[in-house]
This record gives sequence, C-alpha cells and structure tokens, in this order.
Amino acid sequence: MKKLLLIITLLTSTFSFAQEITGRTRTNDKYSNSLKAMTEQYLKNDFTLFDEMYADDAVLNINGEIFSKNEVKQGFSMHHLLYNKIEFPSFVETTFYDENNNNQVWSHQWGWWQGTSKKSGERDEPNPLNASFKWVDGKIVSASWIYDPTELIKEIAASQK
Repeated sequence: MKKLLLIITLLTSTFSFAQEITGRTRTNDKYSNSLKAMTEQYLKNDFTLFDEMYADDAVLNINGEIFSKNEVKQGFSMHHLLYNKIEFPSFVETTFYDENNNNQVWSHQWGWWQGTSKKSGERDEPNPLNASFKWVDGKIVSASWIYDPTELIKEIAASQK
C-alpha cells in the first residue's frame, strides 16, 4: 500500500509541475500574410517589404552562419542574377505562444525553391527550404533558413568562369 501511495504521489507531482507548450497557430493572420507577400515580392526581385519587416539589428541565420540584414538581402537578390523562373511554392503558419513562453510570436515557412540556370538553361531540382521568423513589435528580430546550398554553390562557381 505504501508503494502504491508513493507511486501515485510521484505521478501527481510530475504531472502537476509539467508545463505544456501552448499557443494558437494561424495561417491567415497579419504575420503569415506579410511573409506570403514578402515571398511574392522576392520572386519579382523586390525587397520593399523585406526592408520594412526586418529589424535593422535582426539576427539572421542561414544554415548556421549569421548574416546582416543587408547581406541577406544582397544574397537573395543575387538569386535573380543566376536564375530565371524562380518559384517557391510554400506554406506559412504563425504560432502565438502563451505566457508559458513569454507570449512569443513565431512564423514558419516550408517550401520548395526552384529556378532555371541563366548559364546552362537547366532547371534545378526542387530544393526544400525551412525558415522560422521571430516577431517583436511587428518586426522580424530573428530568422533562420535551412536548405541544401549545393546547387547554389555550383551555380555561383559556374557564373564566375
């Protein structure tokens, strides 16, 4: 009986102290819609919303390396020097976390980037891309992009020959 009481007490304590990560996830909110609009502008080599949405001191991480806002903008713009017919069908959602997570707001974007080489005329295989964006006071203060850069590195090397 003592063992059963001890087990019940431990289980009750464990469950009562565990905090669940909770929040609301939306796909048609102002943050998700802003990212969708910014993606559409990127496809046209337009960075108007990029300039407005990112904080000047945002921490921007691409595959584990930190870049400035201007460096990221230049890198994304460079895609249009190397590729035609850039496409990026994607899905965007934003999670509004509760007080257990300091009321943070994060948007996430998943998609398949693809372009046609201006040098060779070949169409790249779709490249999966995952990006996350932390919002504070309506600005992106932190972002992270994860993708396979192999084809992009090859294209940059080919363009320099």
